[in-house]
Amino acid sequence: MSTEEIENIARMQKAATQITDPYIDDYYHQACLARKSAGAQLKHYFCPTLIRDTSSRARSKDEPHAYLQVDALGRLPFSSIRRPRPLLDVEEASEPSDSTTEKSASKSLDQEPMLAARITIEDGLCLLLDVDDIDRLLHFSKQPDGGLQLRNRRQALLEQLAESLQLVDPLTSNKDAPLSQNDDLVFLRIVSLPKGRKLLSRYIDLVTSGSELARIVCMAVFRNLRFIFGNLPSDSSIAGTTTKLVTAVSTCIVRMDLSGLSACLAAVACSSQQPPLRPLGYAAGDGASVIIKSLLDRATELLTDQHVASAYSMQNRTLWQASFDAFFGLLMGYCMSKFDTVVHTVQIQPAAAAVISRETPVELLRASLPHTNEYQRKQLLSFAQRTVPVNSSSSHGSGNVPMASEYVQS
Repeated sequence: MSTEEIENIARMQKAATQITDPYIDDYYHQACLARKSAGAQLKHYFCPTLIRDTSSRARSKDEPHAYLQVDALGRLPFSSIRRPRPLLDVEEASEPSDSTTEKSASKSLDQEPMLAARITIEDGLCLLLDVDDIDRLLHFSKQPDGGLQLRNRRQALLEQLAESLQLVDPLTSNKDAPLSQNDDLVFLRIVSLPKGRKLLSRYIDLVTSGSELARIVCMAVFRNLRFIFGNLPSDSSIAGTTTKLVTAVSTCIVRMDLSGLSACLAAVACSSQQPPLRPLGYAAGDGASVIIKSLLDRATELLTDQHVASAYSMQNRTLWQASFDAFFGLLMGYCMSKFDTVVHTVQIQPAAAAVISRETPVELLRASLPHTNEYQRKQLLSFAQRTVPVNSSSSHGSGNVPMASEYVQS
């Protein structure tokens, strides 16, 4: 072949296998450059030229194996999480009379709940990549309609993911029956996996702060504090996903208004499980306390700012106070129960004092103080006075006052 013919063939192959868009051809390298040179002028902005059509990427459920579509090069099969190839076909030995019953009772792999959860996670992460593309396109390009169409599409994608997670909004008008444990079943299956917590963290970061979606997803987290933050995993990489989720929820909380905070705190009080109200820095995990403290601090900020507080109606304040009263009763009940348990199990006073100082969520008590009424402050003082004989090695009352005041100082 002549040199010209070889060059023509090479150009044809390059045109069929490569695209001139660096965002697609060299995504990871361009992402590294954009991260290292944030704010600098680049030859190519790290953003897509157009948004992909999700309908064209949808795979048929009836297709036995998924394929990667490549122009002019046929189809390349790749592993699919939906229909994994079986490694070995095994038939269990059973009596002839029971064979029909066992076959009907057995489920295929694609019907297993945790596989469905993993499929939902993969689809959700792919969907959030489309949201990232929209955000970059809005940032680096000017849209003829001011970006209205892209923003509407972005909101539709986020709502689609909320439907996939089956997030329940108990404040909707058509929700007459109280929430049951089955309402959050799909959500809990997803967040039980480390990758599911990554998906939830990223989703909370992308949801518009103060929106209805932000409130709904945060209420789902607050309803299930015990399940999500009950025990910190020993694996550092898995524990990191929980820590990122705590940061994402706390960041979302500090941008909420008073009505959203009231709904989230009410979700804690109405939960069927006792939330892990631990002091900050607790070895088993303090994620629940961190986000609850962020909520209380945010409410304090809103109610003490005269310009902001004047905008809230009496109904907003009443709703907040009702939510806080329910939570405060839960918090005091936990503290009293923990104190009684320590006193009955630890007989030596110095040891009991050390246990109480480790177990009492003093940070939550202090964060609650600006919202307490006269009766609740008396409860706090009574609890502090009950701890005095345990916290003090002497029996003189004059030396016990500073120790008691530690629990109620703001």
